[in-house]
Amino acid sequence: MRRPLGMLLLFLAAPALALAGHLSVRGPELIYRGRPILLQGVAVGDAIMAREGKPASDYTRIARGWNANVVRLDIHPSVWKHQDRATVRKKLRFEVETALAAGLFVIIDWHPIGWPDGYSEPNRWGGDPDLYDPDFQLAQSFWRAMAADYGRDGRILFELWNEPVREADFSDNVPRWTELRPYFQRLVDLIRRAGARNVLIATGNQWAYNLRGIAEQPLRGRDIAYAWHVYAGASENDHHQWAANLAELQRRYPVFVTEWGFQRRTKEHYRGTPQDFGLPFRAAFLNGRRLHFTAWCWSDDWTPAMLRADRHTPTEFGRFVQETLQAQRKRRP
Repeated sequence: MRRPLGMLLLFLAAPALALAGHLSVRGPELIYRGRPILLQGVAVGDAIMAREGKPASDYTRIARGWNANVVRLDIHPSVWKHQDRATVRKKLRFEVETALAAGLFVIIDWHPIGWPDGYSEPNRWGGDPDLYDPDFQLAQSFWRAMAADYGRDGRILFELWNEPVREADFSDNVPRWTELRPYFQRLVDLIRRAGARNVLIATGNQWAYNLRGIAEQPLRGRDIAYAWHVYAGASENDHHQWAANLAELQRRYPVFVTEWGFQRRTKEHYRGTPQDFGLPFRAAFLNGRRLHFTAWCWSDDWTPAMLRADRHTPTEFGRFVQETLQAQRKRRP
């Protein structure tokens, strides 16, 4: 792929840029080069499974055409477990560097769905049955590698665990942060011992929806933020329940809605429309509480999808995300 000279210079200057600008956390604000910054963009899925054969020009389109300033890249546990890790790291680096060259910040996400060393959500999509393997040693090996590869680049954030969930989360709405917190603290300590200064993102149980209890017992350490996942239909679209599960954590720490979305025609849990989910969620939370976000998912296949089969025409959800990002052109610091 032929790159313009400016793009090439940005690649060559990456180490210098990392030293010149390093994301950090100050109270509820994310800071970059001494000023608050609001990160809003899209999740592009697994760097191996979702990005295979996809054009690198996606990142320029996301940044310039959609006015995003961040993307989220995932690695599923089964990918790290079964594939050659040197190859996985090489492919991930290409995606990360291409995104950075387009002027985007990058969230690297470890993508299990389950409880550390416990429950694992079944893979309903085909392929590896252990797609979401919650093996905690596997997670530790991944973060050691990421700390070594990206620990000096302050434009990259680490999302430590995609969606913690226990079997009990299927039937109740109980916060389990006190049980989950020790696992996250071990990951934080591991990454910091490796010398990595990146902003780290942790989350609560119930598929990253229940953040209650975190403010009272936050993780130890600097530059820590928290993730929140909300899809159409969550708590039957009761805005008061959304707020209860967020627990106003954004008043204390940066909160990233690293997954949110809706789709009109589906049997899945994210069935919804702009009217019953998108507009009220944007007004009261994304805009109203000025939350960082990456909408899920920049894809024509992974759902709720933002792109139609031609990968250029936005879906209804895609248009909503695009309009949300473009409306922030003047508002985002």
